[in-house]
Amino acid sequence: MPSVLALIPARSGSERVPGKNVRRLARHPLIAYAIASARQAGIFDRVVCSTDSTEIAEIARRYGADAPFLRPAELAALAAVGIAEVACARRPRTAVVTTGSELRRPGEPLEPGQIFESNGVMLAAALASAGAFVELQVSVADDESAHRDALEHGLEADVLVTSGGVSVGPHDLVRRIEQELGVEEVFWRVAVKPGKPISFAVRRSTLVFGLPGNPVSSLVGFELFVRPALLALQGVRDPEPPFQPGVLGSGVRRNPQRDEFLRARVRSDGDRAVLEPLTGQESHMIARAAAADALVLAPRGDGELAAGSAVRYLLLR
Repeated sequence: MPSVLALIPARSGSERVPGKNVRRLARHPLIAYAIASARQAGIFDRVVCSTDSTEIAEIARRYGADAPFLRPAELAALAAVGIAEVACARRPRTAVVTTGSELRRPGEPLEPGQIFESNGVMLAAALASAGAFVELQVSVADDESAHRDALEHGLEADVLVTSGGVSVGPHDLVRRIEQELGVEEVFWRVAVKPGKPISFAVRRSTLVFGLPGNPVSSLVGFELFVRPALLALQGVRDPEPPFQPGVLGSGVRRNPQRDEFLRARVRSDGDRAVLEPLTGQESHMIARAAAADALVLAPRGDGELAAGSAVRYLLLR
């Protein structure tokens, strides 16, 4: 569905074109041709022509846009009618802080008890895919001074995303140090598997998301909480996760206490989407999760969801 509102400044002799009526903008043949072509191609929902910049701003505010980005064809259509500038939301500035003394960068030698740091790479890529600009990506040891320094820098961004250190272990320092830095926690822990110890907080205008250290938990937490927030910051009207209907290809056991998001593959069966849950659903199994292209919501409850049960799923981007 087209989703971009084209706001065309009126040229001499043209008049305001309300809604989807583009035929009245015929006094300038080039503009009329470009807009009519764009409408025929399904690029624009609405075309408005006005000499009043205040009116254009009000129309843009009222209608908004569903897509966070202008596509190449949309930019070309705007250029074709002489639009040199458009009002856009600023890309959110973000920071990623991963924690854990056991973490080493990929390519470095591993000592006993150490693992390669993968969450920072994953979260930076996910942030960029949601339209954000990643200003800081750093991994810190389980040391209060290192935590404080990294978090202070991260709080200068519009959105700070941390990974690890949000549970209740002796090395989980993130939430306490954030509180000392003036961060106000809104919630901690959600009834979701994987990803129970997720936290959300604010400091002035900075949004602060604390994701668990297990990589699949971080992935799920990002898609459910962080991506919608980033889209909302960029003016998307409906930023919530776009769940779609499907059916299970095989049965799964439900979790009595928590909604569970199962990693799965999607296949088509006629007009139905069939979700095949993968083996290896533990929250540390990121290599297995890398083979998934969807998260299937299995609502909390007793017993089993049988093969063929109606479910909702979220495509992984």
